[in-house]
Amino acid sequence: MALQDFNTGTFATNPQQWIQPYGQGLAGLAAQQLGRPIDAGAMTAGVAGPGAFTQAQQQLTSDMGGLGDISRDATGQISGFTGGTGIASFQPYLQSIKDKSLLDPTGYQAYMSPYQQQVIDTTLAEFDKQAKKSRLGLGKTASDAGAFGGARHGIAESEYDAASDMNRGALFAQMQNQGFGQGLQGQQQALTNLTGMASLVPNLQAGLGQQFGAMGGQENTYAQAIQNQMASQNQMAMNYPMQRIGQAANIFGTTAGQVPGAPVQPFAGSGTYAGIGAFGNLQSLMGART
Repeated sequence: MALQDFNTGTFATNPQQWIQPYGQGLAGLAAQQLGRPIDAGAMTAGVAGPGAFTQAQQQLTSDMGGLGDISRDATGQISGFTGGTGIASFQPYLQSIKDKSLLDPTGYQAYMSPYQQQVIDTTLAEFDKQAKKSRLGLGKTASDAGAFGGARHGIAESEYDAASDMNRGALFAQMQNQGFGQGLQGQQQALTNLTGMASLVPNLQAGLGQQFGAMGGQENTYAQAIQNQMASQNQMAMNYPMQRIGQAANIFGTTAGQVPGAPVQPFAGSGTYAGIGAFGNLQSLMGART
């Protein structure tokens, strides 16, 4: 069927001839895009490695355990340790408890005053001096009563000596008990201090590690978001040309549908391009799922 060209007044006997080249051009562009190699890795989001804060947290944990410096591979992942002592951060305090015999029954002796015996000796010597003076007073009292050297005088001295010895022994025991108490208190205080340090140091390190971990989590989230964005950008760069060709093909089909005798599909004129449209849609679908 011939159509009249209202601009020229002539009749076109084959109206599809002027639109068919556009369909062939679209087919050529599609073939060109589909012929490009696909870099699947560029369209797949990578995994963000450990950032500076995360690495600091890991190193701190390694130091706490006495593992030494952390060795890493090219991605920043831990591959081993070097220079470790095997001594955890709390172990020196436990070793000090052992070295100072703080758990032994006799450990208090190291915390007694080094002048304890001198104090005891001096105190007892003064006691003996005063006791002798008081004992001499018994003789004067007996002499004044005319009983010096008598039985009553002897009994009085015997009773005085017994009481004096008892008081001397009580004073000696009191001073020894006081020295023992001071030594025991010093032992307990030293044990408490070292035990507290054995807990305090790891706790402080753990608290710092938690802060590093929190910062490292934020750091990793941001780095991973960049990886995801790069993958999405590469997907869009790969699929966008085919999307534009698809849009042009839709326009072509709409226009060709109004022209009698013209194919409404841009690739219908060639068996080579028959499956390009479907393949392009499949490629877009796969890109969307990547």
